[in-house]
Amino acid sequence: MTITITGIPSALSAKLIEEYLDIKKHFAMNDWGPGQLKGGRFAEVMLRIYQHLLGESVTPFGTDIVPKDKTRVLNVIEKAGAIDAHVRQKTVPLVRLLLDFRNNRDVAHLGGFDSNSMDALFVMTSATWMVCELVRVYGGYPMREAQKIVDALSVKEYPVIMEREGELFITRHDLKAKEEVLVLLTKNASATEEFLQEKSGDSNKSRFLRNLREMAADKFIGQAVNGEYFIMPRGQALATKKSLLTYRP
Repeated sequence: MTITITGIPSALSAKLIEEYLDIKKHFAMNDWGPGQLKGGRFAEVMLRIYQHLLGESVTPFGTDIVPKDKTRVLNVIEKAGAIDAHVRQKTVPLVRLLLDFRNNRDVAHLGGFDSNSMDALFVMTSATWMVCELVRVYGGYPMREAQKIVDALSVKEYPVIMEREGELFITRHDLKAKEEVLVLLTKNASATEEFLQEKSGDSNKSRFLRNLREMAADKFIGQAVNGEYFIMPRGQALATKKSLLTYRP
């Protein structure tokens, strides 16, 4: 999917989306350490966008912005009245944090507490909000539409379900049959028992049908009049709680 941010040069917006998708990919894989490091790369792109908005020469990618220039750009953009207030007041503090987020956040500094998962969530959420804000302000979209556009940015690498020539495959190796059913019914509005059994890889039909009956009795899934199964709210909640849609290698 291509995002048009009319007020930002295409090379900058493309690089911003590239770094954002890299954060999203690592987050989806629970690969939290690298995900945090990518937050700094995302912030470096934001600095170059600030340079553009200020009418300054944009530092080429591959060339470091020296620390004193980073500080200067952040201070200037924060006070530039001609720049959108939300961009100035909200994205700048987030960029400051992402630029130096790893310092003093490892286990040793935190007395043995591993903060990687919550730190990665912060990086992911911050990057998502900033992309939405830039799409809203400089793409001319309402906030709700900007959120839809950013949500539609899919991480093509490492999906839990991949599609090949119209056929679906579950890419995780660690799911039980019942969990695979929930994943499949999240992707499909409804499905037959034959389809679910085939894609779950359970060759024991009687056992698989017993699993479906148990899931229906427990209200994780429902069965329509035509015999097809669909996911129920309780099943959706379980899929979210157990992170069934998150890829794990």
